[in-house]
Amino acid sequence: MRPLVQFWQILQKPECSGRLIKWAVELGEFEITFQQRSAIRAQALADFIVECTPCPSTSNPEPNEWTLYVDGASSSKGSGAGALLIGPEGYQSEHALKFNFDATNNMAEYEAPLLGLQLALELKIRTIQVYSDSQLVVNQINSIYEVVDPVMVKYVTLVADLKCKFQKFCLSKIPRAENEQADLLSKFASDSSLSSRSVFVEILDEP
Repeated sequence: MRPLVQFWQILQKPECSGRLIKWAVELGEFEITFQQRSAIRAQALADFIVECTPCPSTSNPEPNEWTLYVDGASSSKGSGAGALLIGPEGYQSEHALKFNFDATNNMAEYEAPLLGLQLALELKIRTIQVYSDSQLVVNQINSIYEVVDPVMVKYVTLVADLKCKFQKFCLSKIPRAENEQADLLSKFASDSSLSSRSVFVEILDEP
């Protein structure tokens, strides 16, 4: 009976009842009927909520929140990582890391967030939104993908140790086209032919 009481209360308001009557007339032309929705499995609903709910900092940035774009690159010429850190007032810090060892592309992609998070902690940043175009890295760090490879397990553990030091941490995947600056930094570090760009470059020995 409760829904009927609420419906009757709505009809007592002229502006509401007028709209309902108008909608009823217009929708009646399409022979629209109401059908009780079937039950939804709890797990399916939970999966849908997780998939469709963005990180809070993505939709509502906090005043002191920093943004970090990261990317890694590996080729026959070398490998490296790039990190672009942007402050709430527009401050930007570019950092590139050149590897002094042979690294796979996945290793380079993981070294990038490690580089950026370490830089953020040095600057005493406590709220951060991280963006990467690597689906593997994002989903493994966010515990969506299972980590089997021992090397990747090591990297995930290192990132987990760092992210726990932030008051608020969120990692999201973005298209490569939206990560161009971090991508350029990683290629600059790995490819000596891009040495004309002025940016701080650090050399990392084998981890």
